[in-house]
Amino acid sequence: MAALRAHRAWKILLIGILTGLLTWLFFKAGEISPEVHHRYTRTLHQFQQFDEQLNSKVVASYAGLVQNYDGMAYYLGRLRETGVKLREMPAWLDAGDRQRIEARIQALIDAGQAKALDIDRFQRANSVLRNSTLYLPQAADALLARPAWPQADAFEDFIRRLIGFGLTRTLDDAEAASLRDSLVRLQADGGGDEARREMKQVLVHAEIIMARGPEVAALVDRIIRAPTSVLHEDLARSYLDAYQTAAATAAYYRTLLYAISMLLVGYALYALFRIERDRRALLLAHADLEARYEAQRRAEDELRLYGTVFTHAAEGMTITDADSRIVAVNPAFCAITGYTPDEVIGRTPALLNSGRQGEDFYRKMWMSLRETGQWQGEIWNRRKDGGIFPEWLSIAAVSDDGGESGHYIGVFTDISERKQSEARIHHLAHHDALTGLPNRLLLEDRIEQGILKSKRGQRQMAIIFIDLDRFKNINDTLGHAVGDTLLIQAAQRGLHVLRDTDTLCRQGGDEFVVVLPELESRQDAAHVCRKILSALCQPYLLAGHELTVSGSAGIALYPEDGETASELLRKADAAMYRAKEEGRNTFCYFSAEINTATLGELLLENDLFGALERAELLMYYQPKVDAADGRIVGAEALMRWRHRERGMISPEQFIPLAEENGLINAFGEWAIRTVCAQQRAWLDAGLLVVPVAINVSAQQFAQQDLPNMVAHVLAEYGLPPQLIELELTESLLMRNSARAAAVLQTLRRMHVQVAIDDFGTGYSSLSYLRQFPVQSLKIDRSFVSQIGEHGESVRLASAIIAMAHELDLSVIAEGVENEIQARYLVEHGCDQFQGYLYGRPQPVDEFGALLAGRQLDHAA
Repeated sequence: MAALRAHRAWKILLIGILTGLLTWLFFKAGEISPEVHHRYTRTLHQFQQFDEQLNSKVVASYAGLVQNYDGMAYYLGRLRETGVKLREMPAWLDAGDRQRIEARIQALIDAGQAKALDIDRFQRANSVLRNSTLYLPQAADALLARPAWPQADAFEDFIRRLIGFGLTRTLDDAEAASLRDSLVRLQADGGGDEARREMKQVLVHAEIIMARGPEVAALVDRIIRAPTSVLHEDLARSYLDAYQTAAATAAYYRTLLYAISMLLVGYALYALFRIERDRRALLLAHADLEARYEAQRRAEDELRLYGTVFTHAAEGMTITDADSRIVAVNPAFCAITGYTPDEVIGRTPALLNSGRQGEDFYRKMWMSLRETGQWQGEIWNRRKDGGIFPEWLSIAAVSDDGGESGHYIGVFTDISERKQSEARIHHLAHHDALTGLPNRLLLEDRIEQGILKSKRGQRQMAIIFIDLDRFKNINDTLGHAVGDTLLIQAAQRGLHVLRDTDTLCRQGGDEFVVVLPELESRQDAAHVCRKILSALCQPYLLAGHELTVSGSAGIALYPEDGETASELLRKADAAMYRAKEEGRNTFCYFSAEINTATLGELLLENDLFGALERAELLMYYQPKVDAADGRIVGAEALMRWRHRERGMISPEQFIPLAEENGLINAFGEWAIRTVCAQQRAWLDAGLLVVPVAINVSAQQFAQQDLPNMVAHVLAEYGLPPQLIELELTESLLMRNSARAAAVLQTLRRMHVQVAIDDFGTGYSSLSYLRQFPVQSLKIDRSFVSQIGEHGESVRLASAIIAMAHELDLSVIAEGVENEIQARYLVEHGCDQFQGYLYGRPQPVDEFGALLAGRQLDHAA
């Protein structure tokens, strides 16, 4: 016994020693975490990336590609954050390696701080340089536009040389010396007139550019050549060397851990072998006992399950003997039929017979049971209270040991609710939920039936498509509930007019369709249509208001206008739209001309959707001239559509279509972007550009953030806001005068000019006009075209000019086509002209040539 206890003590001691050794080796081998290593390596890589991105932002700002310093601030912040993370070195690094890496991190952070100071100096110097660079060309152009003055040529030569050498690049010594001499001569030129004073103000900015340019270039060079990149590479190499040393040490410990683990595995396998031998002997002893117990348990579970299913099933169940007498029923049977078990046991299921099925039905049921042993189907039975209900019944025959049917099991479900649901679904599938009228699905069936009747009786059939006029106004003003009430009343009125053989259907929304089968003549359809429209026009009492709503109708006849339901509906719909065009509250028969016009408009509208993507939209420019001397002082951008097959499409055709289908917003933004891009191209080509006016639609003004979009486009192309002008109609501004005034105030703060187009044709008042911060009015061409004839339009034109000048607004006359009109407008003080007398709308190349000629005249 003592020897056994000593043996166990040695085994326990040995296991304890091995366990401690394994634990120590496990921690030593697992000190290096790949995740920590990858995270620290990623932090090193991020520092390098942020440093490179910072260099690129500095270069981009220096080159003028970026207008702010947000990117530099962002990457400087990220570099500082990354430097803090670099100090959080992995714990498994050796102490000596940690000191070396810490020193290199500190050197890298110090270099980054020095670089940040240079960037701060660059931002301040570059801001001053950029302001002068942006101001100089504009101020110089304004000064050179003044009447001739003594230093103009020398000043212009100096400015051109300075711009030619590049406003922000470092000049060589010869160029710098020459420019400084010119600057000194211009600054030394005394005199007190206004032109010389303005010239000296401009020269201050030239001096700043020449002084700050080399300073900024030197700062950029020093930032790019900062030692952060070299220090980062040194830090990365030091860390990788330390990591490889730690990894080699960990690998050594893992090898020892593996060897000791193998020894323990061998001992464990030996112990398992002995345990498995004893376990098998024990299992064999219990196998027979478990088998018998399991068989008994399964039998009891099956009996319990069968009893539970029979008792708790939601379906009614009956069990009958070979003579079809009931021997058992479940509670669901009693709940469905109303009978108790005592009332049915011993009787046949015939007591449930409703009388709806005949003898032939039951004969086929028993034939199926004898041949296949089962039957299922729908059957009507009677409850104890006499109520008849439908049920789905399944019967299965149970055979005895001799193969004869000893019992029958019947399972049934009450399907009364399902039958009712099917009836409701059938009604909803074929009728409108709001009005109860047939829907489109049932309508097509009624039309097909009407076509068959018309073929047999050789008579006509009419389809009337009716749409309530201005129903959307009632829906939007009084609400959808009132609109629904109106639709219900309109449907009832239509039903009272029609015969029982006619069909009134709600197509959807406020559209109704009438099917008139077996007509004697086409006049019968017109007679019925007039009666329906008359009934619809009677006043409605809606939400306490007495309102009158009319309807427009289109009539298509079978077989004259079509032989299918879809064709007749389509043509009746087209005729209805023609009735709306002719004044509403009327009807039209379909004709071939309606179909041709509708198809052409539909195809054109379909092509319009891809016009932008196919680059089919063009911008033409019509000059505006000064009324006093005929000089070009502006232009109006006019959109054109060059269709790939039809050629040029008139704006009167495609602009209304774009407004109807919502494309006008995209077209309007394209127009503003195209004009700004073209102005930028003309400026880059050295042309003397003029302000260009762009028309803004009512939808674009109402739905888009116009000031924000204009500001974004101007910034994108680096365009002064004075080079574009927006033209808005007075009716557009009056739709929401408060919002319009706010938008115009924003545009005014942006220095974007605004003109009221087609003035005199709208309904604005002088009190509203004074609230709108606009700069000019455009007299509508309808007034200008009457000049030369005696009439109110002539007096209106002169009155508009006088009124506009009283309000400090300039006046532009549209449609000036002859000298008589021009002389009259000049005599009454009109400021600018636009019309065929001075130039038609021109493609961009022709108008660019016109600007080039203007530049030559200016130089001369």
